[in-house]
Amino acid sequence: MSDIPPTSAPLPPMPGSRRAALQRARTVIVTGVAGGTGTTTVAALLADAIGGRLGVVVQATDHSGGELAARLPSLEPATTRLTLHDMGAHVGPAAALAATPENCLVVVGRATDDGAADVRAALASIAHEPDPTLLGRSVVALVDRAAKPTAVDTRVVRDAGVAGVVVLRADRALSRPGRIEVAGLGRATIRTVSELLAALGW
Repeated sequence: MSDIPPTSAPLPPMPGSRRAALQRARTVIVTGVAGGTGTTTVAALLADAIGGRLGVVVQATDHSGGELAARLPSLEPATTRLTLHDMGAHVGPAAALAATPENCLVVVGRATDDGAADVRAALASIAHEPDPTLLGRSVVALVDRAAKPTAVDTRVVRDAGVAGVVVLRADRALSRPGRIEVAGLGRATIRTVSELLAALGW
C-alpha cells in the first residue's frame, strides 16, 4: 500500500473539486498480456500519479507476486476509496475483477506491432464476457523499452473500442530497479501518465 504525497508527480491539476473526486469509489485493475511487459511499472506510476493528482492515499495490491511494493515511491499502511490491483499477466481474472461499472481496466503490452496484436487478441477474449461494456472502461498502455522509439501502429488496438491508448517510451528513471524516483521522470513519461489518467477519467 502506498501513501503518496500530493507533490510526488508533477501533473496538471485535475478539473473539478477534490471532494467530488474523492467521492467516486473506484478500482483500477492493471494487467499485462505477458510477463515482463511493464505491468508493475505502469501500476506503480498510476498509484503515484493518482495520489499526486488527487492528494489522497491509494491502496495498491500486488496479486502477481511481483515487485509492486519495491517500485512504489513510498509505502505506508492506509486505506482509501481508490484501490489499484496489479494482476500481472492474467487478463481473464483481471476482467472479472473489473466487471462492475465503477471499475476500469488497464491492459499493458509491448510497444511493437506484435505486442499490439497480442493486446488486440486479449481484448477480443474479454469483449463479451464477463462484461460487454468493459472495453469502454479499458485503456491500453504499450510500453517501449528500446533506446530509440519504436514505431507502432496503435490503430489495431484503438479499433477494439477501448477508452484510450498510450505509449510509454523508455525512461532512465524507469529502467533502474527498485523504487521509482518520480522526481527524475522525463517530460514524455509525465505527459504519458497524464494522458493515461485522463483516459481513465481522472
